[in-house]
Amino acid sequence: MKTLKYILCALNIALLLICCSEKPPKEEREMAEKAYKDALLGKDCDREDYLAAEELLNMAREAVNNKKYDEARTLFLAAKERADAIAKYVREHPDECTPKDAKGDSGEDGSGSIAEQTFVDEANNPSNPDMEFPTIHFEFDQATIYADDLPLVEMMISWMQNFPEKVVRIEGHADERGSIDYNLSLGEKRAIEVKTKLLQAGIDPQRIKIISYGEEQPVDPASNEDAWFKNRRAEFKRVN
Repeated sequence: MKTLKYILCALNIALLLICCSEKPPKEEREMAEKAYKDALLGKDCDREDYLAAEELLNMAREAVNNKKYDEARTLFLAAKERADAIAKYVREHPDECTPKDAKGDSGEDGSGSIAEQTFVDEANNPSNPDMEFPTIHFEFDQATIYADDLPLVEMMISWMQNFPEKVVRIEGHADERGSIDYNLSLGEKRAIEVKTKLLQAGIDPQRIKIISYGEEQPVDPASNEDAWFKNRRAEFKRVN
């Protein structure tokens, strides 16, 4: 009887370990994606390491796609470690890594870089009625907004508060995986999630329309993790 209990206990532990190992490495992925974005300034001054981090990240995404979650977890952690090293290099070499425009260098005529920087700032300024609207991204098969994209939602909220007469339409999208009906439903959930954030900030619901296009309008038609990430999105469009 005791032997049977031990066997059953061992089987339960083995099943538990198997189940745990089959879960997608969500936390490791979020950390790696964030670290990679934080390392962006090292794209040119530490290019070799930056490309290595990018390659590790792409390999990890591909492993997730193939459901090799243990391999993906290891690759995401390696990508994060490499990206963290790049960010450290940038901090230690600010003169080498800070873009000239960011330093205020303006070229020989004293105008080029400043004008370009002003244009970039204006495009993302919530006080600008012609502000370029952001794109919001989501987890695979989820209507959860990426944490790094939440400031983009806040930017949109500020814009709508500054221009109370404006009406927008939120368009929800999905990647190609899943049935057409399922992806239409998922796209709608994503649009609703973004709308909810706006409503929580006090935006009038009459100013927010939603629609789902499911998988019908991909921004990248490729069948890989990078393309799927781009296509899991919600976009804002002007109605008036």
